[in-house]
Parts: sequence; C-alpha cells; structure tokens
Amino acid sequence: MKHLAPAYIYTPQGLQSNMIISISDDGRINTIMPRGETSEGVQFIVPSDVSALPGVALLPGFVNTHSHVFQRALRGHTHRPLSRQDTFWTWRRSMYAEAQHLNPDTLYEKALTTYREMLGAGYTSVGEFHYVHHQPGGRPYDDPNAMSEAIIQAGRDAGIRVVLLMTAYAQSGFNQPPEEDQRRFCDVSVDAYLDRVEALRVRDIPIGVAPHSVRAVPEDWFRAIAGYSQIHHLPLHVHADEQIVEIEQCQAVYGCTPIELLERFGALGTLTTIVHATHANATEIALLGQYGCAVCVCPTTEGDLGDGIAPYTELLAAHIPLAIGSDSNTRLDPIEELRWAEYSARMRYQRRRVLVADELASPGPLLLAYGTRYGAVALGLETGAIVPGMSADFVVVDLHHPSLAGWNTEDFLDMLFFGATSEVITQTWVEGRKVWP
Repeated sequence: MKHLAPAYIYTPQGLQSNMIISISDDGRINTIMPRGETSEGVQFIVPSDVSALPGVALLPGFVNTHSHVFQRALRGHTHRPLSRQDTFWTWRRSMYAEAQHLNPDTLYEKALTTYREMLGAGYTSVGEFHYVHHQPGGRPYDDPNAMSEAIIQAGRDAGIRVVLLMTAYAQSGFNQPPEEDQRRFCDVSVDAYLDRVEALRVRDIPIGVAPHSVRAVPEDWFRAIAGYSQIHHLPLHVHADEQIVEIEQCQAVYGCTPIELLERFGALGTLTTIVHATHANATEIALLGQYGCAVCVCPTTEGDLGDGIAPYTELLAAHIPLAIGSDSNTRLDPIEELRWAEYSARMRYQRRRVLVADELASPGPLLLAYGTRYGAVALGLETGAIVPGMSADFVVVDLHHPSLAGWNTEDFLDMLFFGATSEVITQTWVEGRKVWP
C-alpha cells in the first residue's frame, strides 16, 4: 500500500486540500481521507509511511483517445508546398510515404520515444488507432501481429497504458481496390482481420476494433466487426465526417452521409466513438445522441490539416460526450488540446464560454472531464477520475510554476487550461507507479 499527501487533490467534488490518497498493491485507488482530521466523530489515523508532496496538486491522468503514433515523424515536415493548394489529401500522400519506411523495429523505436513524450505531457493512457499491419505490398509478417506487438511492447517499456485500436482497412475508397501504398494496411478478409484481433484479445491485451472509415471498409466488414465488438464488449472507433469530400462521395454512392451509413451498417451504439465528426449535420448528431455514441475531437491535428471546427454547441446540446486525441501527434499537450477545443469553438460561434456544463459554469471542469473521464469511457478503461476503485493514474501539477501565479481554488482549472501548458506537470503516475520522469 502506498500513501500520498499532496497539497491538493482534484476529485469529483473539486479541489481538496489536506487529503491523503492510498493506493493498493494492484495499482488502484483504495481510499481518499482527511489528513489527521475528524469526521462525524471518527478520527482518521495518518499512516506512518505517507509520502508528502508539498506545493503540488494531484489531477487525474489525461487520456489520449486517438493516436497514430508513427505520424509523429511528420511533425514540422509537411508545411512546405506539396501542391498548388495543399489539403488533407495532399498531406496524406506524405503520410503514406512515411508509413512505407516502417518495420517492427523502427515502429517500436518511434512508438517508445513518442509514448515517453506523451507521459511527459501528462497522458497516462492512449488509444492507438493502429493500421500499419503488414509488409509493404501487403504480405503478412511471419507473425501476423508483429507490428501490433511492437506497439504493445513500446507502451509497456515506456510505462503508458495502450489500448490497441486494431484498424480494419480493405479499400482505397467506396468500392475501389486499395492503392499500392495502402496494401500494408489491408487484411485479405474480415475473418483474417478478426483472427488477428482475437489472438490479442485472448491474451487480455487492452484492445478495441476500429473500422477505418466508411470509405475504407465495406458493409459486410462493418457488420462483422460491429457484431464482434458487441459480443466481446469492445470499443469500436471509426473516422467519420472529417472531410467534405468524404461526405460528398458517400452521398453520391449511398445517398446518405457517413454517420447515417454507419447506422445502416449497424455500427452505432454505446461502444462507438466517432473520431472527428467535424462536418456532422443535425441529422447525424441526433443519431449519435440516440445511440449513445461518443465523439473524439483532435483540435491540434484538425487545425494542422485544415479540416475545420467541430460543431461543439450542437454536440453539447445533444449530450454527446467528447474526448480528445493527439491524432497525428503534431503536438503532444493535453492542456493545449483542450484549450484549442474551447478557443476554436469560440471562433466558430463568436462568443466565450462554449464548452461549459451550464450557462453559469466556467469551462475548466468540463474540459478536464473531456480530457480524462470521457476518454477513459471511450476506451473502456476504469480511470479518468480520482475516486476509490479507479486506477491510480495521476499527473502532479507544480502550483508554484510561474504560469500558475495567482491561482485560487475557484479558478484553478481555468488558470490551468487558459494560462498554462503541460510544462506545469512534474510527475506522471500510471497504476500507482511513477513513470515519468
């Protein structure tokens, strides 16, 4: 049993001082109790082996719900002109070229360094939307899950919790065969894909299924994957409505939008997280609310690629839980990611305080929930809040950092999200173990 005594702990009841948190040997939070005070006549005995953490606040660890870890190698290298008018689609060619250089060893090294960077930024869990599966040209490695194993091992060695979102990929576009650079993403059949998922699932690897998008996965694959998700209660993540072109192509082929098509394919439900939903319309948002889906926004990547700004007000009004992801890993800073969400929403709607629980609230508490608890739920994890029974995943915030000068208990989260960066984080803990620095 470990006992920590920071200056403050952020629990669902808010920022609390003079508390001791106890962590069980299995890495879960056991108790949170006052430090040597009485409550209703009960004297709390302070354990003798308490580790004091003066001058800091303990917050739940951030959850990175959507990552393509290998794309970290592109950071800063795709801003020179790639065409006369660069878009997501011209950037994608550079991304495909980078993917061709990967093998299990190089993927492991890229993932290890990037996951360590995530820990330093305060992410304690990551949903790895993993789709570089096979050798260039599409031939499987001798171990068909060799690339997945590289990701899993990198996460273990770094100390971050990885939920492997195994991506299904079958075609380059609606009813189109895969391009040459996409072949290493593709399995020969949905059964082959699910066999690879099952081989990892039975080993208790934290895992989810991820049909890439409606343009990359046909109906029979979607139905099989959605059924598997429901049988084994696994998260199902899928890109949708990131690009206007995708929507137009879907309407031309199926006469509906991508999220409407996901409903037809049986892929919407409480286990489903839609990644981006940048251009979702009112009908689609109503469907997400009806089926209890979540949405993962990735503001720094959506800004980097010129995707657009998500319909935050409409998603909030429909009571759709939002999570955040670093996606292409152009930046790794959950505080910045959440600030981008609120600031871009302000620009879209031309008013302040968009992402709030109610009209009298400030954004800080809801932004923290988006960055922690809602991401954990989207990945099927028991973390994201400092309460007994949850995994002991924390970040330690230096209350004396210059960017937090003048903070108070009422405005602490707003000060954090609108006045600071992840530089205020001095330690990161996963399952009761300090993993960074």
